Amino acid sequence: MPFESKTPDRHLFRTGISGVSVLALAACLLLASSPAGAVIFDTTGDPGYNTNAPSGAMADSGWNYEGLFGVFMGTAVAPHFFLTAKHIGGDTNTPFVFDGTLYYPDASYDDPGAGSDLRLWHVPAALPRYAPTYTGSNEVGAALAVFGRGTQRGGEVVTGGLTNGWLWGSDDGVPRWGSNRVESIASLEGADYLYATFDHGAGPDECHLSTGDSGGAAFVLADGRWQLAGIHYSVDGSFNVTNSGVGFDAAIDDEYGLYIDNSNHWELVTRHVASGFYSSRVSAHYAWITQVIPDFDSDANGIPDAWELRYSGSIHGLVATNDPDHDRFDNLAEWTALTDPTNALSFFSIAAITNSNGAVTVSFLGRSNRFYRVFATEDLAHGSWDPATSNSFPGAEGPTAWTDTNLPPVRFYRVGFSVEP
Repeated sequence: MPFESKTPDRHLFRTGISGVSVLALAACLLLASSPAGAVIFDTTGDPGYNTNAPSGAMADSGWNYEGLFGVFMGTAVAPHFFLTAKHIGGDTNTPFVFDGTLYYPDASYDDPGAGSDLRLWHVPAALPRYAPTYTGSNEVGAALAVFGRGTQRGGEVVTGGLTNGWLWGSDDGVPRWGSNRVESIASLEGADYLYATFDHGAGPDECHLSTGDSGGAAFVLADGRWQLAGIHYSVDGSFNVTNSGVGFDAAIDDEYGLYIDNSNHWELVTRHVASGFYSSRVSAHYAWITQVIPDFDSDANGIPDAWELRYSGSIHGLVATNDPDHDRFDNLAEWTALTDPTNALSFFSIAAITNSNGAVTVSFLGRSNRFYRVFATEDLAHGSWDPATSNSFPGAEGPTAWTDTNLPPVRFYRVGFSVEP
């Protein structure tokens, strides 16, 4: 049976759609007893396999952007946001655990598009890093790095004396990574999903998903860099060895001779075809993401897409460390100061230093959504620049001033700026 004909089949919430199993739902029933576990591999059932950050060709493929959200996962996509699956639930009492630190969300944002399963969560404290996000449309054929906490590999599924795949096994809550490749773009209820198949012999890290993997991420290798492309949603199934009975969930690398649940009836599979999993296609929801996060930075270079588009004509048109107008401020500094990176006369500077009645006033052109801190030294040649202000302070939208009343005989000043205090 060609996978294109499969529609979401078995929600444990019984939403009325039919063809694939949503990954989180069985795990939702297990919350009181045990957490969910990890991706399933073609070559090994070792529960310790790929439980550490990948290396070699898979290095920097997304592991360090993944956090734990309840018994599921989420991906840091901006300084104050992580992205996950809508159907896994969660609330503001559920921490996002990132590098061992608990970040409690204070708001969530659901993509209102038809068929979308994406949800953004906002956290008040800044995350230490965030993933580059794929914004193109050429995922088909791209290599995938896959992260999840689904079940271990269970017992063999055997048909006609041959192993077709493996049952979903026990849960252990351990994050794991695997690899795959984007087979196609599938449409489920009007939304685009990346579809990847469980192909026998495709490599030692070839993987499938199971219950509990929802919310985990799929990164594609594009332009020489691993970029977030999918958030796990569902898998093909359920399966059976007869045309009656309850059936079972499994990672199947050859469905031939099995029965698959198709619109609540068992249909014999008469072709050699691997089962697969579906991950929400993040690039198809770029407009929604930028509505929720106006300063969204898809290439994770520190400069928002809208700013890059404004000054280069492309959302990826500026290199953070370049200085195209040669004013000694690179593009990242120009964004942080909100000055024009294409105009050599537009850069941040102290406008004036005035001395009146025993007080010195440092003046500069500020921005109301930027924070400033004054530094001072009494020895320009050999002294250190020490903070003259105990904390950063917000600027005015226009002329901004800070006054120093603690004056030694000689003092020099610098002003630093930042997006956050």
